[in-house]
Amino acid sequence: MSAAAATPARPSPWRDALVPVLALGRHLGGQRRLFAEVAVVVWAALVAGVAVSVLSVRAATTVAVGDPAGAQLLALAVAVVAVGLLAWTEQWLAHVLAYRVIDTVRRQVHAAIARLAPLGLGRRRSGETVAAAMTDAEQLEWFYAHTAAQVVGGGAAAVAVSAGAVAWLGPVGLVVPVAQVLVLAVPVLVLPVADRQGTALRAEVAALASTVVEARSAARETVLLGRLPAVVEAVRAGTARVQRVRRRLAVRTGLEQAAVEAVAAAAVLATLLLAVGGGVAAEAVPAAVALAGAGLAPALAVVSGLQRLGETSAAAARVDALLRSPGARPADGPHEDLAGHPDEHGALRVQGLRMTYPGTDRAVLDGVDLDVRPGEHVAVVGASGAGKSTLALVLARLVGHDAGEVHVDGVRVADEPGGRTRERVVLVGQHAHVFRASVRANLLAPDATDEALWQALERAHLAERVRALPDGLDTVLAELGGAWSGGERQRLGLARGLLREPSVLVLDEPTAGLDARTEAAFLATLREARRGRTTLVVTHRPAVVRACDRVVLLDGGRVVADGTHDSLVPGCARYREVLATPAGPGLDEHGEEVTNHG
Repeated sequence: MSAAAATPARPSPWRDALVPVLALGRHLGGQRRLFAEVAVVVWAALVAGVAVSVLSVRAATTVAVGDPAGAQLLALAVAVVAVGLLAWTEQWLAHVLAYRVIDTVRRQVHAAIARLAPLGLGRRRSGETVAAAMTDAEQLEWFYAHTAAQVVGGGAAAVAVSAGAVAWLGPVGLVVPVAQVLVLAVPVLVLPVADRQGTALRAEVAALASTVVEARSAARETVLLGRLPAVVEAVRAGTARVQRVRRRLAVRTGLEQAAVEAVAAAAVLATLLLAVGGGVAAEAVPAAVALAGAGLAPALAVVSGLQRLGETSAAAARVDALLRSPGARPADGPHEDLAGHPDEHGALRVQGLRMTYPGTDRAVLDGVDLDVRPGEHVAVVGASGAGKSTLALVLARLVGHDAGEVHVDGVRVADEPGGRTRERVVLVGQHAHVFRASVRANLLAPDATDEALWQALERAHLAERVRALPDGLDTVLAELGGAWSGGERQRLGLARGLLREPSVLVLDEPTAGLDARTEAAFLATLREARRGRTTLVVTHRPAVVRACDRVVLLDGGRVVADGTHDSLVPGCARYREVLATPAGPGLDEHGEEVTNHG
């Protein structure tokens, strides 16, 4: 094998920079016509701007030598008006395009986040997702709406101005296209450096955003554990890294600008020398020199866009990767709204359910069979990793499954949209998120009447607490529910679920993290709220298990025991082991609580 054949092809900096930008551009296909309109206006504005510079010098020279300049002044006036109108039109169309681009990018980013949630997001730092949704989207908006159109329009204008210069000045006019090529060569030569710097900048900005978001989320623990100085130092160090990359980027762009200015000056000087000695009429020399200087404006517009290519490419690559990330959520299926069978309202049947998370080989659910009668209250118990929470996510169609079927209300859920299934099956997680918004908005039912809201709060034993607030339902809650206890936040989550009147209510560890007194109060609330409704409770707490009609034990992704609490305690050692957690009391073979003394 030859040495040439053995040497791998070197990656092309242009390809590395352009591929992400072009790939993301495919997501913006609906804006191509408007983008073309902006590019055409940019082209016309640049050509008109060069014409104004040449015509103004030409008219001044004509007036100075005493010749009639009426036609030239009229042409100059038309060109000036055209420049103004084209500038306004460019700004108008570019801003319309900008808003459409940022709307499209952010909608697609948030759609990707929704598709990935909750599992796919768990593998990403929050700050990186925030950066993709906010700063990267803004960077792309500026590039596609302002920079890319300048590059396309500027390139076309550079060709038109070069052709005009050669047609007017002959060989002397070749200075203009040569100078434009030299100007464009500057960003091309430094593109590998620009690409590396752009990638480094976006990475450091995303890392800093992640650090800030994590610091905000863990503010209480940070203060209590005395980690505030370390967090401040982490933010300071992240900021310093961002600034170092920005300084290097500024030095590069400054050197590029200096090189471009040197080329422009050389072009003016060369045109002057060649025009004087090259047979150009004396009265045309000033205009020729003006053309040499102003004629570089289109190339400079292209250079300005190329200088942003590295940073834009990094942003486009991150957003495109997010948009292309495979989600674990199933497809929505058909859009027909299937009516459930009245005699099976609240019935839940799971057959041969198997689910494996992307990137793993082990099945989290491996042939689960479960039959829940309407109105039955079932506890799902299992050790950590047994598949309890995954089963809850599959039932709510937040993740897909590899095999098996799920029926709710007698309807196979794969035959209906995911949103319709989530009306039948409402999942209430162990941590109800509280938004910085009114109680009314936090109930997440914008179409519900006040009567319905109060009824749900009454059933969740939260109405008295809300009535005591200054503005009742319109009281704005603190971010993350800082002024509410864990039990109150859990009851808020329960009220949200009850508002939707689901056929099946699934609660994932509803009393996790609550003390015994708060847990007892919440269970009393739950007993009243679940009347006439099928409930599935994922738990490991003995008090919660006792409150259910039936217990299903998961182990290794399979149902290994099914019965009542009283029957399983003496007859299933694995069941007793699961309930005997270090976090609380376990049970002996007679069902009595025992304390773990280590």
